[in-house]
Amino acid sequence: MATAQKDGSMKAACPYCGNNPVPHRLYWYEESLNILLTPFRLKLVYNPVSRFFKDKLFLPFSAALFLPAKLLGIIRLQNDPAKCKVRRAQVLWEEANRRGIAMSELLLFGRPIDVYVAEKKEISNFKFQISNKCQRSNVKGQMLVFSGLPRPKGSDSLWLEMMDDKFLLKQKFLRAGLPVARGGSVTGMSGALKIFNTIDKPVIVKPRAGSRGRHTTTFVFTEADLRKAVKVAKQLCHWVIVEEQLLGPVSRATIINGKLAGVLRGDPPQIVGDGSHTIVELINIKNAQPHPGVKDIAADASCKVFLSRQNLTLSAVLEKGRTVNLTEKIGVNYGGSSSEDFEICHPDNKDLFLRAAEAVGDPIVGFDFIIPDIAASWKNQKCGFIEANSLPFINLHHDPLLGKPRNAAALVWDMLGW
Repeated sequence: MATAQKDGSMKAACPYCGNNPVPHRLYWYEESLNILLTPFRLKLVYNPVSRFFKDKLFLPFSAALFLPAKLLGIIRLQNDPAKCKVRRAQVLWEEANRRGIAMSELLLFGRPIDVYVAEKKEISNFKFQISNKCQRSNVKGQMLVFSGLPRPKGSDSLWLEMMDDKFLLKQKFLRAGLPVARGGSVTGMSGALKIFNTIDKPVIVKPRAGSRGRHTTTFVFTEADLRKAVKVAKQLCHWVIVEEQLLGPVSRATIINGKLAGVLRGDPPQIVGDGSHTIVELINIKNAQPHPGVKDIAADASCKVFLSRQNLTLSAVLEKGRTVNLTEKIGVNYGGSSSEDFEICHPDNKDLFLRAAEAVGDPIVGFDFIIPDIAASWKNQKCGFIEANSLPFINLHHDPLLGKPRNAAALVWDMLGW
C-alpha cells in the first residue's frame, strides 16, 4: 500500500491508484472535508457581499502582488511549452502560439503548480489628418492568470464547486431527467448493504470524490467483495458511492461554451479468447505486438483480483471470441485504447451531453458517460452519466489513439474572445 513521505512522495506503488498514485491520508482529509464543508462554503462564497469583495478587492490586490513577487524571485515564468509537464496545458499553449497569444508557465519557488499566464496584445493604427505619412500605433494588452483552464470573468458558478461530487451530480441529473446509474452515497457497510441488496449486479464501488478511477472496484457480486470494495474506497474518502455497474466503454464528452468539443471513447486493456491460449499467454502475445503510445498490459496482483471477481484466473483458457477486460482502469496508460468518436456519435447523444452541460451551468465541463454503442441513441440502451470533471483533460481529444483529433483548445480561446 502506498504511504506518503515527508516530502510528499510515494513510498510504494498502490494497486488501487494505478498509474496516478496520491498520498492516501492527505487525499482523504482533503476530499472528505470538501464534501463536508461544501454547503457552508457555498453560502459563504456565493452571495453578493462575498462577490463584491472578490471582484473589487481580492482580485485587484492579487494582481498588484504579481510584479513584486516576480521581482523578489518568489515566482518566475518559463516560456517553453516543451518543458511543461501537463499535456492539457501544452495543447492550450500550442493553440495560443498559433493565435499570437503569449503564454507562460508560472513557477512558485522554481516548481510548477499548474498555473499559467496568458497575454494578448491588441494593436490599433491611427492615421493623423495633418500628414498622410504620419502613423501612430496604439498597443493595448490583456493579461490573464489562471489555474488548469481559463474561464470567462464572472463565470464562477455553484456547480463549479459541486460537480466533482459524484453524489450531488447524480441527484442533480435525476431532477433534470438525465440517465444515471441507480445507487447512492454511504459512509459504512450497513448503508452499502442496503443499497447492494436493492440494485442489479454487478455493482461498482468508488470514493464519492476523486478522479482517474482511483480506488474504484468493479464487478462486485458478493457481500464479501462489497466489504473489501468499501474498505478500499474509504481509504480516499469518508463517503463512498455504491451503484449499479453500467456495462460498456466510457465516453468522455467535453463541452466548452455550449459546444461539444469531443467524445472520446476509453477502453480498458482487453484480450479476446481464441480457445487455446490462456489469459496470461494472450496478454504476452498482445504485449509482444505493441501499438505506439500504448503501454504494456500488467498481469499483476490487481489484475488477478479483477479477474477473480469474474470467476477467472490468468491460467484460464477463454472460449473463442470472448472479450474480457483486465482492469477497471481505462486508456493507453494501462494497455487499453482510446478513440475520438465525435464523428460517429448519434445526434441524440450529442444533444444529451449538451443538456447535461446546461444542467451543470458551467462553461467548461467534462462528463464520463457509459454506453454500449455511442453510434446508437441513448434512448434505446442501458447507459448513464457516472461523473463530471470541472477541469477536464481537453488534451485527450487532441491525442486519440484512433479517430480524428479534435481541437478542444481552440474552443477555450474562442470562449474568451482571444
